[in-house]
Amino acid sequence: MTSEPIEVVLAKRFRIERPPTILAHRCSPAQIGFSRMRSTSAALGRSLTVPCEAAFSFHVPMSVPFFSDLWVGGKRRALPAAALGDAFLFDLSDNPVVGLATSFDSLRFYVTQQALNELAQDHGIRPIAGLYKRGFGGADPVLFGLAQTLGTALAQPGSTTALFADCLALAFFAHVVHAYASAPTFGRETRGGLAPWQLRRATEFIDSNLSEDPTIADLAKECGLSSTHFARAFKQTTHMTPHRWVTRRRLERAKELISEGSIELAQIAQACGFADQSHFTRIFSGGEGTSPGRWRRQRLI
Repeated sequence: MTSEPIEVVLAKRFRIERPPTILAHRCSPAQIGFSRMRSTSAALGRSLTVPCEAAFSFHVPMSVPFFSDLWVGGKRRALPAAALGDAFLFDLSDNPVVGLATSFDSLRFYVTQQALNELAQDHGIRPIAGLYKRGFGGADPVLFGLAQTLGTALAQPGSTTALFADCLALAFFAHVVHAYASAPTFGRETRGGLAPWQLRRATEFIDSNLSEDPTIADLAKECGLSSTHFARAFKQTTHMTPHRWVTRRRLERAKELISEGSIELAQIAQACGFADQSHFTRIFSGGEGTSPGRWRRQRLI
């Protein structure tokens, strides 16, 4: 592991600009990361070697071509032609190195062995003894769908929240342990929603912290649950993910403040937990079909 930010490490390793990156599982040192890696020019040579690390990465091509060559443990391996919808699993303990003789655009999913173990414990399943794939590459429509969602989010720096990242991390984990670890169906905590007191505690915490960026772990702690159980139980109870619930409450609070008529939109954006006024306008327009300024003017007529 390195103390440098993941986007700095990737920029050096692949000779690219710092890739936009989202980190999840922030309450643990075993973070999960999502990065959009792009190079519009062919850099001769190879990526830098990878320090031995108990971690895994998936590269999901967002366009073709892809990396030109592959070396694992110092030995050259055949790298099949990539197609949209494919996913390539790399074990970072094997020092994978790729050729950079072509341009590339890839969504990188990164997860440490420690994160796999922590989430497995939360799910009530046996420890995950690594991720495996017979052959190399191949279609994975689930990861490709997650990559498309992340690609959209990463194109809007600063607009993602901890809850958004955590929800995607849980979806990513649920898929890869089934598809790449042959994990059993999740064991404990699979049925039942939140108790009334838990829902009240969670929603009150959300309303009291709209200007902040709470994680799923923060909400789960209020309810005395694991992050995994909380996310699943919250959705079963409310029919919404925690991220969607928080976004709705931020919009409702924003409309209350807009209706007062005297508060600047930038101040409202900050008070309601939006990244900035642009982010606020984009989310508000998507939910209400009109901009905050126009919504205010319509109510002052």
